Amino acid sequence: MTKDELDYLAERVASLVMEGLIEKQKEWDQQFTSDVEKMFGEGHVQMPDQEQLLLAELARLMTLLSQYEESEQYEKAAIVNNKIRMIQNKLSKL
Repeated sequence: MTKDELDYLAERVASLVMEGLIEKQKEWDQQFTSDVEKMFGEGHVQMPDQEQLLLAELARLMTLLSQYEESEQYEKAAIVNNKIRMIQNKLSKL
């Protein structure tokens, strides 16, 4: 075989391999999408609602407030405290 023939053969093999991989990836993507939709449909996975998100943020801010107070960073603590009050206000309206 000449160098040109080997180059052509190598390119052809690489092309066939890539085509096969692309097709297989499409199958895997479809299966993944199907599995995720099935999980959401059966209730295994739920998106957090607004109350859960607010409670998580409230917990994070309370921890941060405590850290700022302990390190005597009172200006930052005041800002965080205002955010805590806003979240508590939102929670009371739910």
